[in-house]
Amino acid sequence: MSDIQKLKESGIDIEEGLACCADDEEFYEEMLGEYVSEYRSGLEELNRFYEEKDWKNYGIRAHTVKSTSRMIGARSFSETAREMESAVRDGNQEQIIARHSDFIIGYQQLVDGIRKALG
Repeated sequence: MSDIQKLKESGIDIEEGLACCADDEEFYEEMLGEYVSEYRSGLEELNRFYEEKDWKNYGIRAHTVKSTSRMIGARSFSETAREMESAVRDGNQEQIIARHSDFIIGYQQLVDGIRKALG
């Protein structure tokens, strides 16, 4: 399996992620790999929707990030994505603008940690 300590340092609850993958380590590693491979397109969409102030699609992408982050055991980051999704749903543009940068940085840090763990 991947470097467990590096995953934990990235804020990932491995047991939770494994539970979402039927305790199948190979499948869990595949999910981690998919999370990393989908990062670039997800990041580009978030940034594009943000720049265009396309809050509906921003919220949809935040929902996807929330769900996939939860599936791999990244509960804390999943909560951050949930807050962004909620801000969109509530029409709280000020919160979206104030937290977008931190959201993107957190996403990048999570993916970087997973990459290191996967080697």
